[in-house]
Amino acid sequence: MIKNRLVLIDSFALIFRAFYGIPPTLTRDGHPINAAYGFASALLAAIKELQPEYLVACFDLPKPTKRHLEYVDYKATRKPMPDDLVPQIQYCKKVLETMNIPIVSAEGYEGEDIAATIIKGIEDSGIENIIVTGDSDTFQLIDQSTKVYSMARGVQQAVMYDENKVKERYNVNPSQFVDLKALKGDSSDNIPGVPGIGEKTASNLIEKFQTLDNLYNVILNGSEESKKVPSQAQDDKIQKLSEKLKISKKVLSLLIEYKDQAYLSQKLSQIVSDAPIEFKLSDAKIHDFDKEKVEKLFLDLGFKSLIPRIHKSNREDNRLSLF
Repeated sequence: MIKNRLVLIDSFALIFRAFYGIPPTLTRDGHPINAAYGFASALLAAIKELQPEYLVACFDLPKPTKRHLEYVDYKATRKPMPDDLVPQIQYCKKVLETMNIPIVSAEGYEGEDIAATIIKGIEDSGIENIIVTGDSDTFQLIDQSTKVYSMARGVQQAVMYDENKVKERYNVNPSQFVDLKALKGDSSDNIPGVPGIGEKTASNLIEKFQTLDNLYNVILNGSEESKKVPSQAQDDKIQKLSEKLKISKKVLSLLIEYKDQAYLSQKLSQIVSDAPIEFKLSDAKIHDFDKEKVEKLFLDLGFKSLIPRIHKSNREDNRLSLF
């Protein structure tokens, strides 16, 4: 166990990654179980690897989020939750409950918002935070006290992201990650970004101008005229500005045309830290859990292969711990 370390599970991100990354499997009575199995496996792997003193599971609720209210097409390209996945959500929650891991959620907020709210609430407590997820959105939360343990290839592998790792991968700092997504968008969440601007161009622009605001302040110079369809005179201005800023005329025209969409994408990409939750760090302190209950649940769910991965640390009272 590593003292003063809190692991926050971005539960739905892991569940979806497991569902699509692990071949369909069934329980003895014919119920689909691949997502729940992958989630439990990833949970055990993260606990073994990270050895936290505290652990909490952050969950989405099956209702529209504030982002859906802001932008009706948010995540609209995603298919409805598959019928084979729906019942597995409860299996995942049962695993967490049986292992005495608290579940935190709030209507209108996503798992990463819950994680951010928890982190903000304990920011002066000297706790090291590690978010376990399969989604890059949480990279914006990385700082000296927060890292992201990102699951890859289904849930079989993981990469630890800190400030240097984000910079190495995206050529921006974590604090700039939202502005990067504002420009390049995010197809998985149907965040539009600026059409025609990909990750490399977005990264180069943020590296050069540091923030979305700086970029647009330089481009528009306090004028809203450039938002209009350019006349020949305006076209000439754009050409001169392109040469001055060393931004291609095509990219500059796209930035001007889709300014409002870029700022909408920035807002949709921003994780919030004001979810209405009740959380006490002491409630997330890892406790031993009942051996018989865990083994019975795993056997009922067909997770027999996971049982040996639970270390038996206290045989006298027939309880289990992962350490």
